[in-house]
Amino acid sequence: MRRMRQSLLRCAVLLLPLVGCIPSHVDYVKLPEAGKFALINIDGRLAYLIDPRTESCFLVTSGSSNHALAHVPCDKLKRNLPEAATFITWVPGDAEAPAVSAPTP
Repeated sequence: MRRMRQSLLRCAVLLLPLVGCIPSHVDYVKLPEAGKFALINIDGRLAYLIDPRTESCFLVTSGSSNHALAHVPCDKLKRNLPEAATFITWVPGDAEAPAVSAPTP
């Protein structure tokens, strides 16, 4: 057993330079102009981020050292927050959120 561990360790040490030489790269897209994002600040820690380009809405929370982002339904946000209704143009005014049904056992 010990001999097998030593053998695996030697192989790992020999393969390490090969794995470490794999070039990494990052793909990114630079948009010609920033989208018309809307940020509705609720208080110092909570805000709604509305992205019309992707037709998405998010709740953004921020603290002293941590931040979180959660997806929220745009139709409910438009219906319940009048400030957001002017920015959410892709959802019809009378649209209802789809009902979620519990799975039957």
